[in-house]
Amino acid sequence: MPVIKREYEKIKRNSICPCEENDGREKPKKYKQCCLKKIRAKEQQTYEMIYESKRIAEAKKHVAATIQHDIDHPILVPAKKIVSPSNIIIP
Repeated sequence: MPVIKREYEKIKRNSICPCEENDGREKPKKYKQCCLKKIRAKEQQTYEMIYESKRIAEAKKHVAATIQHDIDHPILVPAKKIVSPSNIIIP
């Protein structure tokens, strides 16, 4: 089976960015100010999404444990009549 080698160009931070946005510019941007900045922003967004999903999963576990605890240990209401203001209806 033939081996396919991928050709790529290693870009340094201070070299001119080869993206299409630079073709129409009078003064082309450097790689660190163009595509590298976009890549890092996407990485940061991905890390934030992962952290947020972990935080939400942890909160869901905490809520589920709290609900289970409340079901196992019900709140005891006193046998006395509860006095409430006249505008609130207690079933």
